[in-house]
Amino acid sequence: MVLAGRLGKLFPDPFLCSAYLAALAPSFHGGAHQGVELDLGSGLPAMKHVVDVWADWQTAPEFLREVADRSRRGRPLSPEMAAKAAYYGKLRALDLKPPTRIAVALRRIDARRGSAFFEVVFDRFDPAEQVFVRHTLLLEQFEFGAAGSIIERDGDYSRQTSALREKLEKYAGDDSEIAFLLMGKLDGVRVEEVTRGRIGPLWSPLARPPQGWPTGSPILHLPMDRASIGLDADRDDDPFSGIYRDCLSESVRSIVEEEARRMGYRVHKDRKFVCAAEHAPALRKKLEEAGTRNLVYTL
Repeated sequence: MVLAGRLGKLFPDPFLCSAYLAALAPSFHGGAHQGVELDLGSGLPAMKHVVDVWADWQTAPEFLREVADRSRRGRPLSPEMAAKAAYYGKLRALDLKPPTRIAVALRRIDARRGSAFFEVVFDRFDPAEQVFVRHTLLLEQFEFGAAGSIIERDGDYSRQTSALREKLEKYAGDDSEIAFLLMGKLDGVRVEEVTRGRIGPLWSPLARPPQGWPTGSPILHLPMDRASIGLDADRDDDPFSGIYRDCLSESVRSIVEEEARRMGYRVHKDRKFVCAAEHAPALRKKLEEAGTRNLVYTL
């Protein structure tokens, strides 16, 4: 279902996320994991299982070396050890990366403005929503010296700092508009765009949809929200999430609206879906009733 969603670079890596989920299947691990606890809100495995897969991937080489050494000495493997070795062998064949990671790329330098433009990609398995999330930020950093810079630059090379990781973990835990507002208040930083793409939730007989929405077959949600200075107007095509400013009291909303005008951004929200072909008509009918325009991919 993840691969059927036709996900672009603003979403979490679909192949990496699929690999993590596949590693938790009994057909893959052969009993190395004693069951999987699903988060009933997201319908996906709880975060601890994703972390376990990464930990197993890291420890697998040492275990496999010990198994190989044991075999060379003619010592038989117990059924449990043999099953674990088979699991670790398949696991190391996967091209896994840490569940939480940050990548920084220099886009261009403006000598006249004394600034550099960066793309920051922040991937993680969100501990609150229990879904895979990618935040992509387009930033301009005014280079007034190393002190206070959240991104360090050496010629055409750039690298993250502990300050950047701290700010991302603190500010990019929710809606893209909130991250835009908070990151935009950092000294020496101008935000151009923040995009949040997610894989999940997954509706199923275990993690059931809200009343009135189709049941009986899994439906995968692929939501995206973007706050950007390149947008002319707000647009909300997500039937399950409103624009942040619209959810505030009138007095607070007026303050945030003024900030939005000052910073020059607007917000777009969208959500794609993946489901079995026979359930697509019922889902499309509900989306039409909700008044939103959404893509529905089928298996």
